[in-house]
Amino acid sequence: MSEYILELNGITKTFPGVKALDKVNFKLKAGEIHALMGENGAGKSTFIKVITGVYTPDEGEIILDGKVVVMQNPKNAQAKGIAATYQHGNVYPDLTVTENIFLGHEKVEKWTKRILWNEMHADAKKLLDELGANFEPKAKMGALSVAQQQLVEIAKALSSNAKIIIMDEPTAALSKRESEELYKITEKLRDNGAAIIFISHRFEDMYRLASKVTVFRDSKYIGSWKVDEITNENLIIAMVGREISQLFPKKQVEPGEEILRLEGFSKLGHFADISFSIHKGEILGLTGLVGAGRTEVCQTIFGILQPDSGALYLNGKEIKVKTPLEAMNFGIGYLPEDRQKQGLILSWGIGENITLPVIEKFSRPQGLDVKKERAVAKLLAEKVDVKANSLFTLGSQLSGGNQQKVVIAKMLAADLKIIILDEPTKGVDVGAKAAIYEMMGELASQGYAIIMISSEMPEMLGMSDRIVVMRDGRITKIFDRKDASQEKILEAAMSTAGKKK
Repeated sequence: MSEYILELNGITKTFPGVKALDKVNFKLKAGEIHALMGENGAGKSTFIKVITGVYTPDEGEIILDGKVVVMQNPKNAQAKGIAATYQHGNVYPDLTVTENIFLGHEKVEKWTKRILWNEMHADAKKLLDELGANFEPKAKMGALSVAQQQLVEIAKALSSNAKIIIMDEPTAALSKRESEELYKITEKLRDNGAAIIFISHRFEDMYRLASKVTVFRDSKYIGSWKVDEITNENLIIAMVGREISQLFPKKQVEPGEEILRLEGFSKLGHFADISFSIHKGEILGLTGLVGAGRTEVCQTIFGILQPDSGALYLNGKEIKVKTPLEAMNFGIGYLPEDRQKQGLILSWGIGENITLPVIEKFSRPQGLDVKKERAVAKLLAEKVDVKANSLFTLGSQLSGGNQQKVVIAKMLAADLKIIILDEPTKGVDVGAKAAIYEMMGELASQGYAIIMISSEMPEMLGMSDRIVVMRDGRITKIFDRKDASQEKILEAAMSTAGKKK
């Protein structure tokens, strides 16, 4: 019997003009959590699709339980005991949890082909109970939180008796508490004999769960290591091909005059008595536990929500912002946390996305000045270093890091003075993070005022000039960069809201 439950040897997959996988190798043991890491575009997604039968490799072999196999299609891979859960899963919000779990492999009566609903609901209930779920099988999928939907994805994998489970960025949209719950479930699956491939950009996921890590870079296999035998520094070098000596390239910029000030900003049910200011050339961090009201404050500045009381001042003059369009006319831009749903039109090309906020600039009586529009889009795409074949590459075809760069380019197309970045590096790899941080520093040096919402403590400490900490809709503390520490911020984030420093 083979030592490995799954082996991939010399797997190559080519698409027109692109080699998505170039002779990659991978070995997985039963009862093992094996992390797969690499920058966006390293080949991880194609790798998953080869294992799950979506793609047939051009070269190489797949060995399952010591035997060479061919994954003919996803249903065939599922029958062989392979399942995958995705960050952006195939969720059907109008169907029930049971329907989502058993979609494609419903239980039916042998002769009449009648769907056995009671049996399916009972089996779904059993799976959910094993995962510690606190919702019912008949609940609508769309009514569940992201963390709950993640549990349904895992239940779906278990419903097909999967012995190999691929988890693709499962913690990307989860809070720390929700991630910890997922860790416990993943360890339970491992202890029950499942082999798990855990794909993540987060080093903490790897250290918390995995015993082994494999790195892909530029569609190639770089190497595999025991987690306790590779350093952070060497792992980054393996992933990006170079040493990132300074992940947080914080430029020393002397802040200019005050540009924006909030006084007593309040919105019933969201936040109360919010007062802070930001200066030209300053990066102001806004942090706190999930649900603290950070995003809602910034959405109110941008005109998505309306305050019940309080005042907003721009260059010393009070302004009223009733819509996002008005906000942009005042020079305020907002990069949303969910770039796929709120930041981009995925079915449009890069160029069209970038110039969308200022499309009227290219309008002529005879129609759109396409030549000028593309020239501006090309200039901005190059400025933020978007990696793509052309301006016509669809937003849906870009990696997470490149999607984020396009959204930043889109904001730069408009005449902005203040840029709000909501979780700007969420779900992007370490190389793309470094590039985004560098961009932020460059924008600050050009006089832009940046408000950065983040749950990641290293980037909050590494990039902010001042840090505003919120809890339960109120500010508990404002730290200068030199006075801030992880311990002090966490204490403020968990303390009772009171007077700010």
